[in-house]
Amino acid sequence: MYGDAQMIERFKAAMFSRQLKAWEKKRRQGKRSFVLYRGVLRWGGFIFVLTTLTNVMVRHMKLDWVSEISLLIACPFVGYFWARCVWYLNELHFRDAMEQQGTITKSKPGQA
Repeated sequence: MYGDAQMIERFKAAMFSRQLKAWEKKRRQGKRSFVLYRGVLRWGGFIFVLTTLTNVMVRHMKLDWVSEISLLIACPFVGYFWARCVWYLNELHFRDAMEQQGTITKSKPGQA
């Protein structure tokens, strides 16, 4: 039983390490790039296409330009906020991990 727990802990540590490296790579590209590419284009575009296909194929609705234009505005807008939230949360986790590793120190209030 003890061996299984150690194996699980090593697996979790390896996954965490891979996640940190992946986030560092995305982080280097910058917040603006992350928000535009992953949020607005990727998430917003995917939801727009999925919603349009669902409306046409499943609900058998005819394309209505007003609803399509509103979807085309709303989906990227929501994607923008989704990506901003993901960025913020990932940065919190990244900074906590770096502090635990001793790579960075906590800044004092009033310091950047």
